[in-house]
Amino acid sequence: ARGQQQQQQQQPPQQMQQNQHQQYNTNQQQPYQPPPQPQHQPPQQQPARPNFQMALLPPPQDRLYDTFEALQADLKVFTRSQGYACVIISSLNRSIEGHYRRYNLCCSKGGKSYTSSSKGLRQGKSSKTGCPMRLKAIQEKAYPYNDKWRVIVQCGEHNHEPFTGAAPGVDVPPQFRKIEADGMKWLMIMHRDAQCSLRQLTIGLRISFGDKYQYVKQSDVRNTLAKIKREEERKAAAEAALAGIPVGASYTLLPPELRPPPPAPVQVEKMPPLPAGMQVPDPDLESDTDEED
Repeated sequence: ARGQQQQQQQQPPQQMQQNQHQQYNTNQQQPYQPPPQPQHQPPQQQPARPNFQMALLPPPQDRLYDTFEALQADLKVFTRSQGYACVIISSLNRSIEGHYRRYNLCCSKGGKSYTSSSKGLRQGKSSKTGCPMRLKAIQEKAYPYNDKWRVIVQCGEHNHEPFTGAAPGVDVPPQFRKIEADGMKWLMIMHRDAQCSLRQLTIGLRISFGDKYQYVKQSDVRNTLAKIKREEERKAAAEAALAGIPVGASYTLLPPELRPPPPAPVQVEKMPPLPAGMQVPDPDLESDTDEED
């Protein structure tokens, strides 16, 4: 650098002006390039935090019920409209008659999640999310309840999304896919008398009962038919045991109303009585081969 400065000082002033003019011309020939601007990177989106205050409303607490069955039926209708289901986890306060006066309930997604270790074709997965929602159903004798049932919500928060039910059986709790007595009776008539297929039974069940069985799947219908068959076989085995038929016998008994009537009694002529003092010889003691004395 010092050498270049000394050379510039040794050059005459005219030559220095020519060099400056050449540098100015070269600068004018090159287009102007603005300095690079820093690129603004979009902010990184943080993972969504679980929302513990969703639109899954807790059941109302101002309703009184005569029985626990009535409370459970109304609770099922309400929770279905909100996109979740409730299950019983324990029962307390058993009376002398054997009836419980308190039931603890929770969301169907409450509990610890687990990972299946199965290596077969059916790789099941847990639907539990550890939902903290809790409530209890109690029967109180004091005024103003007067031995009525009511609901007390202990925790109304959820940590999961409500089920949508966009397709039958997709992400729907099993409580809303259970087939009750009226559906079982309809299935047996259409299965045995009409000889309908599994798909026809499933579609017919949804159409015949409307919203009650709109989430039923073909697997639910298949399992219900298998359950009915097992109950009938168990009942037949119990009746056979009462009738005295051994287990595993190759025969069965007709019902009493279908059995043929017993044969009519036949009158047989009786042998007249023997005269007094006459005895009938015993064939075991006497025979034709005996020798006479």
